[in-house]
Formats: sequence, structure tokens, C-alpha cells
Amino acid sequence: MRVRFLGPDTDAYVASVERHAAEFEERTGLELDIRIVPSDLYFSNDIRHLLEGDEAADVYMSGPVLIWDHLAAGFVRPLDDLIERSSETWDPSDFMERLVACNRWSGRFGDPLGDGPLLEVPVNCESYNLAYVPRILDSAGVDVPTTWAEYFDAAARIADLGEGTRGFAQRGTTAWHTMYTGFATQLWSCGGRDFENGSCAIASDQAVRVTTEFLAALHRAGPTGWLDQRWYELALDFAHGRYGLIVDSDHYVAFFEDSSTSSLVGEIAYALPPAGPDGARRPNLWTWSLVVNAHTRDAAAAWRLVEWASSKEFLLRSAFEGNMNPTRTSVWDDARFREHARGWGDFYDVARRLVEHEAFVLVTPTPGYLRIATRWVRALLDAYAGGSDVAEALAGAAADIDALVRA
Repeated sequence: MRVRFLGPDTDAYVASVERHAAEFEERTGLELDIRIVPSDLYFSNDIRHLLEGDEAADVYMSGPVLIWDHLAAGFVRPLDDLIERSSETWDPSDFMERLVACNRWSGRFGDPLGDGPLLEVPVNCESYNLAYVPRILDSAGVDVPTTWAEYFDAAARIADLGEGTRGFAQRGTTAWHTMYTGFATQLWSCGGRDFENGSCAIASDQAVRVTTEFLAALHRAGPTGWLDQRWYELALDFAHGRYGLIVDSDHYVAFFEDSSTSSLVGEIAYALPPAGPDGARRPNLWTWSLVVNAHTRDAAAAWRLVEWASSKEFLLRSAFEGNMNPTRTSVWDDARFREHARGWGDFYDVARRLVEHEAFVLVTPTPGYLRIATRWVRALLDAYAGGSDVAEALAGAAADIDALVRA
């Protein structure tokens, strides 16, 4: 019998599944058919053709925002009954509470995450920390920023140094996750929201002010080619000293602390993301997770793949293969993992605090959020390029988003 697995390229977890596929086949007697597609296609969620028909994937990778569309389209099999029949060694209680909660949802617009069936099993996660290069901050004469105002001020002073170094790295492009990472963490920390009382709030006075500050800082000290800054290349650029600061995925540590992808191994420091003006810190959260396709022909076989690929043994091993961050408490607690992370400064303490106490999925769950986020990003890019002022761009996007939700 064959089990089909679908995932994106440039992903350390997917690479671990590929690397150890023979182990799964030997232990289960099942054949594992792995299909890898480009990350840009995967994150556009344009994978329906791979989830239906005779060659449909049985298990596939997804996460918040993406899975909400999959659920509405009928490609998600809830997992609670399969978990009840799982082996004792799999131990569902070992998964970190917040990561499980953000993958439970009713499927209805505005219903909070944490209620409803479990839709997917988290196998890695990211929140959004502050990474910085101390020697660059020292050269600019700035302290580690603790607020967003300090962050943008420090970035401007770094950019004034010249020497080919920009103040802060920030992912761009028309991809929906341009708004999801550092920008969302800034917006929510500074009092903004995507929806309030069921209506789009990205054009509120607070959101316009925060967005204006963000875009002005990008021009002043951000990437010179912000409109083309994909996440992968941006992470590598930071790892080679082209920026002084970044608030983005904390799993970038796998690139930053690997000599094959970084020239700054051991020279990067990590801190909590900046707070808003009233001291609030609201870091966003993402989980990369395993989904059982509702179209699978054999849910039991599909679950055997999920159990193997999310087991304590597999996730501990994959953490040493670049699959960051852990989703199981036992991996965080493992003495070998602690030793592995010891040379990364405060990374371990910061990342664990975020995932256990501070980070959560901030955006309002709804089917179709991918279109909402994409329209929002288009407004950001338009205002950045000068096609319209910030308030005008966001107001137009908010009206379109409200129409999308009502459709």
C-alpha cells in the first residue's frame, strides 16, 4: 500500500521526511510517495490539483491561514478520533499547548482558535523574535531596541553608517505572508487589528498611523529592493551581515548558526520582539503542520505516517537537521538539544518564552483569509511605491476585504 506525502521545497522538516523515508517504509511495510513542489506555489495555496483525484496526497503540510481555505474546500479530515487510537508512545500531551490550540477551529468566521476539532498536528513553529548583530549596533552607537519606536530609530542610525549595511531586514513581495510576520507583530503590539466587531479595521486611525511609520521606516532604513524580498533570500542576506536588525521568524536561527549559510555564526544575538507604546508585546505565531486529507483512501495508513513523522523520536532528530522550532516539550527539554542551542546566545530562552507564554495566531480566522491578506499586502505595496497615500490605500483595501467576507 502507498501513502502520498506533499510538502514544499526549501523546508528543513520536509527534507527530514525525505531523508528518513526508508525508515518509515521498513517499520510499517507501507510505500511512501513524497511529492515536493516550489515554496512559492505552496504558499499561494494553489495545490488543489494535488489534493484530489486518483493521485491525491494522503498527508500534506499546511498551517494557519492556509488550512482555513483547505477546510472550507473539504480537504481536511479532523484528527481527534485518530489521536484517540494512537500509540501510547506518541503522547499527544507532549505537544505544546498553544501550538495545539491554534490548530483547533470550528471553521466559522470570527470563532476563536482553540475551540473545535483538531485540524492538523504541528511539527515546527515560528514566532517573531528580534535578531540583531551586536557589532553593527555598537558601530551605530545604539542599544538593543525594546520598543518599535526605538527599533526604527536604531535602524535609521545603522543605515546612516553607509558601508553597504541597511538598518532592518523585512520580507516583501506580493505574497500574503508579507503582512503576517514582523509587520503583524508590530501592528498588533501597537494597538492595530485586522477586524473589529466583524468589520475590517486595517484603515482605522491607529492602523493608518502604525502602517505609515512602518512604510516610512522601510524607505529610510529597510531593504533597498523591498518589493522583491522573499523570506529565504532575506534570511540569507541577514546571515551575511547586510542588515543590523530583523523581526521575523525565529526559526531563521537554523540559517544564522550554520556556517554553510551564514558568515556570522556565533555573532548574532536574540531578544524578544519590540513592544508597543503602552508596553504591549503581541508576537504572531505560525505552525507548520501535518494534515490528513479528507480525500485519503486509507485514513489509518495516513495516520501511521503522521504518527511516525510527528513522533518524539522523529521531531528530536529533525531538530538537529534544521527543523526549528520544536513543537514538543520533550524536545525543548532534551539535554542534547539544550547543548545544541547553547552557542546561540539567548535564542533558547527567548524562543521558548514566545511559544509557551506570549505568541499566538493574531489574525482573525476565516475561510478565504489568504485573499484578505493578499489584498492587504497589495495596499501596503501600493502605498510604499507611492501609488496612493497610506490612508487611501488601506481604506480601499478595507472596503474590498469587507466585500470578500460578505461574499
